[in-house]
Amino acid sequence: MVDPFEPLRLAIHSALAVRRIPREGQVWLAISGGADSMALLEAVGTMQGRFGVLHVDHGLHPDSADIKDFVEAAAQRLGLPFKHHTLRGLQHSETRREQGLEAAARSARYAWMAQAVGKGAAVLTAHHADDQRETRLLHLLRGSRPEAMAAMQPWTEDWGFALGRPFLDLPKSALHAAMLASGSGWKEDPTNLQPDFLRNRLRHELIPLLDSIRPGWASGLERMGHLASEWRHHTEGLHTKLGTHTNTLPISLLEQAPSPTHFLGIWGQTFGFGVAQATELVDLARPDTEVGRRRCSESHCVVRERDALVAHPVEVDKERGPRSWSPLEGAESGTISTPEGMLTWRIETPGDGFSPDSGDGTADLNLDAAHWPLTLRPWAEGDRIAPLGMKGSQSVSDILTQRKVPAAQRPEHWVVHNNAGQLLWLVGHRIDRRAALSLPLERPQHQRVLRLRWDPLR
Repeated sequence: MVDPFEPLRLAIHSALAVRRIPREGQVWLAISGGADSMALLEAVGTMQGRFGVLHVDHGLHPDSADIKDFVEAAAQRLGLPFKHHTLRGLQHSETRREQGLEAAARSARYAWMAQAVGKGAAVLTAHHADDQRETRLLHLLRGSRPEAMAAMQPWTEDWGFALGRPFLDLPKSALHAAMLASGSGWKEDPTNLQPDFLRNRLRHELIPLLDSIRPGWASGLERMGHLASEWRHHTEGLHTKLGTHTNTLPISLLEQAPSPTHFLGIWGQTFGFGVAQATELVDLARPDTEVGRRRCSESHCVVRERDALVAHPVEVDKERGPRSWSPLEGAESGTISTPEGMLTWRIETPGDGFSPDSGDGTADLNLDAAHWPLTLRPWAEGDRIAPLGMKGSQSVSDILTQRKVPAAQRPEHWVVHNNAGQLLWLVGHRIDRRAALSLPLERPQHQRVLRLRWDPLR
């Protein structure tokens, strides 16, 4: 007589061999008490190796404590170590409100497992081919990224430990048949029948309907999953070309992707952009998008540069407001700090042979143009200055562009203006000719100069 557990044992052996887990290596089993996970437990019960049992009581129904006792008794019968955890307040947790109950339960469950088994440990679950089919349908209904159609992988390390799913090629019927033949019992979680959960409705309503409309439809979904895996591998291959500079995505590399939207979805998720926001990044990458445009997530802003998209962390900085000052009585110097640098000001009386400092970091201005108080502030759209040595005026934006200041760094630049609002200095770049010194100085010993010096922090 054929042992119905033999296909299960072979699948487990194969999964452990792929992961190169030695026979003496500790392997934990995630056991809920249902037929599928109990089939996993009963299968390893006749295998050699170091196995242990993990069980999580989600506290979502009154019989959950009885199920925990049932699983513990089964582990003791097989002589396997047992660890369990009871989740508290899952229904009212912040994660539950943000993600939904199923996702919150999964996150809490795997977070505890990570603590219970430690980094680098191996945990097996009883997910099977029917679960894989449901997962693909869920991704299809949610409009997930194409690679999500690959669904669950045989091994992942998303939770800080090696999570294996040896039964992904086996149908649920194989696991159920093994349990029936063994005469072993199981306890189903009553929440698996509740229509409140989308997966349950797929399982009990949509899938039977699809089976009646088109038998064998799931094989087409599986082919889509394999194609999605190939697509994902190709796109990830392009992603590796970014090297260590993953925050900079050259437009030329994006053009090589089979789907720019897909590529940007993968690239953008590192910087807090969800699937729905990938189209915003696509807009930034279009040939006609102006340099400097940006799209922001909660953690990063992606800025369009001339030939690339560049992601920058969002820095919440409350110290970038205007700083106004006037010399205190008897004081002729001082300093003003900003997140980007320090401005030092000094009123001087130049001597004979004086010549202004021509460096970008210094501005020698006619004190008569100061019209106190002066204000140091970040530049704003619409700001204009009459640059020394030129006719007419220019916008600050154009000057920064001409000086090839990267678009992402432009908001970090400052201007100094007097109490009439006239810009005196685009800090580090241009002096307004109306505030500049008239050279050569006449009677320099009687002329006063306002010297501004900028020392950037980076």
